[in-house]
Amino acid sequence: MRWLIARYQPVGLFSLKPGEATSTGGKSLLVPTPFAIRTALLDAAIRVQGVACGPQAFESIKALRLALRPSKRAAVTSLFAKVLKPERDADERGRAMQKTIAFREYVYLEGTLTLAFGGEPVCLDQVAPLLPHLTYLGKRGSFFQLLALPEAVETVDDEPPEGFVPLVAWNQSRQQAFPLGHIQRLDEWGADLTYEKANIYTSEKIQVGRDRVRMDVVLPYRLVQAGRGFTLYECE
Repeated sequence: MRWLIARYQPVGLFSLKPGEATSTGGKSLLVPTPFAIRTALLDAAIRVQGVACGPQAFESIKALRLALRPSKRAAVTSLFAKVLKPERDADERGRAMQKTIAFREYVYLEGTLTLAFGGEPVCLDQVAPLLPHLTYLGKRGSFFQLLALPEAVETVDDEPPEGFVPLVAWNQSRQQAFPLGHIQRLDEWGADLTYEKANIYTSEKIQVGRDRVRMDVVLPYRLVQAGRGFTLYECE
């Protein structure tokens, strides 16, 4: 299989909560999810090529296989912040928003985050021009910058390039034993997801479990140090 390898340098703190997290709490993931990567590619396609190219770009992006090589280290800082949230009984209380406390985590990634996109050459040719336009992955403000033009490599069958973690559920990979590492629950485009459902300007809704599926991926991270308000992970 042919793969495009793109190396990104984090230029801001990364933050992306798991799908099960609430608006006022939840730890941050250490890597962007397949759902976030694919949606960012679709956003780039619409911004660069126009809305009319959206449906075709969606099909090409959906057909891709994804893999990544995490940053060398990930330092997670946790804090509590004051936020505003919509008031449930706005009319009775006479206010639209209420003050509350929210738990937040921000991740400093040391080293490059390398993404691999696998698929048919025609799909990769359509996706390659979009990769420089991926400026953030995850929560808005989690900025990344492409370091060099994507590199094309060939692998046997559909195996990812050496050193990359396939972004599929670990029990669906070809590994014979449970790998050592840090488990993260990531979300992915489901088989039933359509462009109309991904388009926020339509009345179509995304259903969890069908259009947006969740899976457990084992990342090659180990915890090396922890203290009050921080946790440090290192890639094996």
